[in-house]
Amino acid sequence: MKKLINNVAALKLATNEVTENENGDYQIKAVVAHANVVNDNGLILDGDVIEFQRETYPFLFNHQGTDLLGEVKTAFDAEQKAYISEITIYSTKQDIIKDIKNGVYDSVSISYYIDEYNFNDDDAIVVKHAIMCELSLVSVGADSEAKLIANELREDKQAKQLIENKLKEIKAKYE
Repeated sequence: MKKLINNVAALKLATNEVTENENGDYQIKAVVAHANVVNDNGLILDGDVIEFQRETYPFLFNHQGTDLLGEVKTAFDAEQKAYISEITIYSTKQDIIKDIKNGVYDSVSISYYIDEYNFNDDDAIVVKHAIMCELSLVSVGADSEAKLIANELREDKQAKQLIENKLKEIKAKYE
């Protein structure tokens, strides 16, 4: 039995994080889901478990198939243990671009069909295999660790992540 899950991932947007490409469309990169972390929906992706059956998927507004904003390419980054999306928003969606630049929308939601899973000791669903469906711009996200990336990880964001990881290690030693 396959079950559609909308895994909402926070995408913190800031003014001027959207870049225009040579076609007049707009580009945004985002971390859309983390592996081995329980999100607010009680799901844990058990590593690189989302299967991509094609290269490009729809980028929608609130999971509405009738409101195509653009297209998205998503892949797993083993170093970050997260799924990274390269989002293209069509130039005809100027209102959405303005809203993103102004911070009106700050989240995305990745949808996938789960076809293999189990439960951990805390009753969270551990996803063992899923098939990508689409990515949507939404108003509320569930993965508080997901971040917007402008073309590549900025050095200050990388430094912040390294510091946070180091603090977790230090805290774990004293607990």
